[in-house]
Amino acid sequence: MTMPAFRSSLSTLASLTLAAGFAGTAGAAVSNVDPEQQRGPDDFVLKTDFLSKQVDRGVVRNDDTVGHLSATGRWGFIDSPGTKQGLGAHFDAFFALGEDQSQNPKTSPFECTELNFKVDYLYEALDASDTPLFQIIPHYEFVTYPNVNEKQNYLKYRQNWAGIDAWYMLPWEGIEIGGGTDWNLNSDAHLFAAAVGAREFYQDAPFDLATWQLINFGNRAYKKYFGATNDKSGFTTLDIGGKVTLPLPWNEFWTYFQAQAIYWVDGQDRKVLHAAGVDVGDFIIGIGVEWRPE
Repeated sequence: MTMPAFRSSLSTLASLTLAAGFAGTAGAAVSNVDPEQQRGPDDFVLKTDFLSKQVDRGVVRNDDTVGHLSATGRWGFIDSPGTKQGLGAHFDAFFALGEDQSQNPKTSPFECTELNFKVDYLYEALDASDTPLFQIIPHYEFVTYPNVNEKQNYLKYRQNWAGIDAWYMLPWEGIEIGGGTDWNLNSDAHLFAAAVGAREFYQDAPFDLATWQLINFGNRAYKKYFGATNDKSGFTTLDIGGKVTLPLPWNEFWTYFQAQAIYWVDGQDRKVLHAAGVDVGDFIIGIGVEWRPE
């Protein structure tokens, strides 16, 4: 089989896999706040999934099928009545499975398009019945794009984010509100990002549903590098998504289906994006498998 034929077959296979599995997005860093629920005090999970495209903070990094590998570990050192606390580490890697000729340079199959490494500290307050009341999660994250050089992407080695996320459970079971802020620590790129929103959880074993709605914010420098305009701070994207998790026949293995829509909300941003021939909204779909040892 020739290389062009192999690449075409690979892209077709990945697309069929997505269609057969409902298609939902998973793991892409499309928002300034991670809507995934963090568990404590101890946790370990490995994930792999296929995405219809890769979107990073509203910017399409690969407009074709992408593979995503993720690992999360948490070590809890406090688990007492009223609180859970622990240190966490997270790693994400994205690999192009289909070509994207629109990128500069174009992406090819098996090319690594993004690497993320994050460490955090989870503080979770509980009520008298050990029901979570709120979470506070300070964190540091490094992001880079291995497939491009610095001349093509100024932020390749300049994304060193420090920030804090927080979630609060409302009186209605399964509904939480929250948000977060992040500062880029690099002295040459004064980026500030934030987000607010809600997330909802519904569980009826073995069915597990999570949904979220987030609106993102960025300062002028942030919009210059991730958006469409550098003349003012303001809202960037609206992210709405959902995830369904179901058990697999093998113990400790789960499958999940996820979908997410992203839309630039500022009219000026949309005008600039339209003028550049860039879509103002994206829909990501994917399917994944996770291993979570008991």
